[in-house]
Amino acid sequence: MLAGYTEASAIESWIFRMTANKDKQSLLPPTLDFYRDIARCADNAPFLAENRASVEQAMLIREVEVAFLDLFSRGLMNGTVHTCIGQEFSAVAVAGGLEPGDWVTSNHRCHGHFIAKTGEWKALIDELMGLKSGVCKGIGSSQHLYAEGFLSNGPQGALLPVGSGIAMHFKQSDQTNIVTSFIGEGTLGEGVVYESFNLASLWSLPQLFVCENNFYSQSTPQSNGVAGNIIARANAFGLKVFEANTWQLRELFDTASAAMRYVREEGKPAFLLLGTYRLKAHSKGDDDRNAEEIAYFEQWDSLNRLTEGCPELQTTQAHLTSTIEDHIKNVDRSTLSADEYRTDQLPRRGGARSLEVRNERLRMIQAINRGLECALQNGGVLVGEDIADPYGGAFKASRGLSDKFPTQVLSSPISEAGIAGLGTGLALMGKETYVEIMFGDFMTNIVDQLINNIAKFHHMYAFQATVPVRVRTPMGGKRGYGPTHSQSLEKHLLGIDNVLVLAPTSLEDPRSLYQDLQAYPGPAVLIESKTDYGQLLWQDNPNFRLRKLSGDYGTLVLTPARRKPTLTLVAYGGTARELANNLEQLFIDTDYVAELIVPIRLHPLDMSPILRSAFKTSELVVVEDASCPFGFGSEVLAQVAQSDLIVKASRIGAEPVPIPSQLALEHEILPSYEKIIGELTRIRSTQNATYTLNGETEE
Repeated sequence: MLAGYTEASAIESWIFRMTANKDKQSLLPPTLDFYRDIARCADNAPFLAENRASVEQAMLIREVEVAFLDLFSRGLMNGTVHTCIGQEFSAVAVAGGLEPGDWVTSNHRCHGHFIAKTGEWKALIDELMGLKSGVCKGIGSSQHLYAEGFLSNGPQGALLPVGSGIAMHFKQSDQTNIVTSFIGEGTLGEGVVYESFNLASLWSLPQLFVCENNFYSQSTPQSNGVAGNIIARANAFGLKVFEANTWQLRELFDTASAAMRYVREEGKPAFLLLGTYRLKAHSKGDDDRNAEEIAYFEQWDSLNRLTEGCPELQTTQAHLTSTIEDHIKNVDRSTLSADEYRTDQLPRRGGARSLEVRNERLRMIQAINRGLECALQNGGVLVGEDIADPYGGAFKASRGLSDKFPTQVLSSPISEAGIAGLGTGLALMGKETYVEIMFGDFMTNIVDQLINNIAKFHHMYAFQATVPVRVRTPMGGKRGYGPTHSQSLEKHLLGIDNVLVLAPTSLEDPRSLYQDLQAYPGPAVLIESKTDYGQLLWQDNPNFRLRKLSGDYGTLVLTPARRKPTLTLVAYGGTARELANNLEQLFIDTDYVAELIVPIRLHPLDMSPILRSAFKTSELVVVEDASCPFGFGSEVLAQVAQSDLIVKASRIGAEPVPIPSQLALEHEILPSYEKIIGELTRIRSTQNATYTLNGETEE
């Protein structure tokens, strides 16, 4: 840095001038006036003499991105493209200096990082042209890239905890590799950034956080997007801080090397702040910045200055341009077909063959504990809040496991998005990872990780990535926990494509489910009912026959032993067990002989057992803890309608209001045995109805 300058003082000076000046657009964003001086005084000619290969790599990145802008203008690319023109040296100094086996996580402005890390510029061009020869077969395009040791995604900050998971794998494996995670300064507004800082610092993970500070978040200047001091944010988490910029190249490369060496040798995280400037638009042509400002930094751009003063580099530049043009001209224009893209990872097999269910005399929570123990014995990892002994989790599902598997049970701080991302990173490295979210209500905190990372990686990265992460969480009410600890959010999870959703129940020992999951390479969500935890696993009852139908994760069928069913009941989880406990009373109260269908696999749903039963009974009721609109029951009835099966059908669920803490009121809001009796009485009274939905009858 120049003598007499600090980031803080520059910001304070700029803010004062902004306040006093009405023409705010004419002034530079915070610290850009400071970096103006740095750019003007920089002399990088000596660096060129000793680091020609690094300069040529930066030039390659620029020429590839110049080609991207041309391709986009000619309609040969679709979607969008975010270039790093002006920022190339940060990519070369950091990603280009990594060792084999190191990983990079990147963001939407990832091309430079990718080329510097992999060298695969041809496959990158093909990817952005949507071609089968692309790094992700044309599926991911500009923002979504995956190769050995590299991945990028568009949502800001979302890959930082994924990088932490990869770093945790390195630590647990006693590897000396590191993870470098790139963000822009605008991403400092995302909460998951600080979750990752905290996790990496607490667990001493070998992760280097690199913040490329180009002073704009898309179109928003730093003054309107980042409060306080950037370095102070990293210091707050105990991160070792390094700082450099892309105008002083020797200092940049030395500092980047020092930062990576620190992380590798000390096995601790660090933060590298890089001052730089983006010479082109955020995306395509959307640039509202001051033209004079852009022209100034173009004049003093390190690569421009070096090229202008070196005829040999000009020759190299012309050669690179010609080589890139030749590749684009001669590339195979084959694209991935829709049939090739429709590769389905989800288990969908159903079956009619059945096995009798026999259970040990265990409580449900004990059986889950043993299922987790089996997963850990086979090399799995368990991550969650307060799961270590002696506490053993809020519902004691993990009690005793951290003592048996101290390195595989990671008790985390309160950090749902962070641990979901960390679990994803571990899963990417081949470890079956269980992430416990303490209450189902808190699943909302991991939605970005679940939808934009976990659910998409396999397809988005052209089937190169597998993510065997299992998110398990307790759902439902009836325990007086109130509006934020009693919800049933299944309807929000069932609509996520490519995620297996399972609902274990105390009718069956869940250990079989955990065993089956060990062979499944994709992601899954396990919905566990809090009311089910204390139940003894179902024991033999002479009045009923409990069978499990063949198929992926199967379906349970509880059938009266000596009576012909006249009603099909469909339920899952703890609600299914509650109904099973009341089937005899149901016959006494209503004369209905009910056959209970209990799907374990909620998504994708196997409808064949439901349809077979409804064909026999002609009456169908679906019971769910969540409110009915757009939920599980809606899906079942929609598929019944599509089957052309003529059946009287209804659904019962919670009322569409927040769950109250007061127990008597909670009982009124949630589905109950009394409500089921009332609904069955109403159905019986509508003899001419084909469908009955929430009291509205269609003749």
